[in-house]
Amino acid sequence: MAHICILPSPAAPPKGRERVIIQRFASRQALAAAAEAAGAPSADWEQEEEGGRPLPNAGWHWSVTHDAHFVGAIVARVPVGIDTEQLTLRRRSLVERVLDKDEQDLLAGNDEALAFTRAWCAKESVLKATGIGIGGLSRCKIQDRDGSELALCLDGKDWRVVQRRKGKSLFAVTMDAPTVLYHWNDADLAFDPWSEQSTQ
Repeated sequence: MAHICILPSPAAPPKGRERVIIQRFASRQALAAAAEAAGAPSADWEQEEEGGRPLPNAGWHWSVTHDAHFVGAIVARVPVGIDTEQLTLRRRSLVERVLDKDEQDLLAGNDEALAFTRAWCAKESVLKATGIGIGGLSRCKIQDRDGSELALCLDGKDWRVVQRRKGKSLFAVTMDAPTVLYHWNDADLAFDPWSEQSTQ
């Protein structure tokens, strides 16, 4: 079972280092809440370096994320990843760099902003769970979709990504387990993957 905590992002400057510091601190508050819900340690959540890969804590794996509206964290006994992004229409050149033709076809039921954000968040969550980072983006491929879930493959390994939405923020979570069970702290998180209102 993976425990996920989503909290409102605190007020912060629109850009700059101060904003990053404020949001990182807030994501650590979400991590503390997720850890408490999971029965994991309350402290000693360390990274390889500032902003680097999370290190397991007494056998517990974790990941954090933030955008302008929310911060989030996930904790489980197996490698996990979480990512959040705001729904935003991207340049066609970026879409084509991140998604090949087959992936674009799989997400064709969504408007462009939702399709790209779903793909980006899903890939980011898998790259975080594996510790590979953004350098592995071109190797991480979407294979299938089923409602709010996407099936991805990275270096021959399959990953299932669950997605939820709140306002203009999209969340994606994954865990390295054959049976994927999640507990979200926020009952208001919902996702209609085929909604045409994604950017409203």
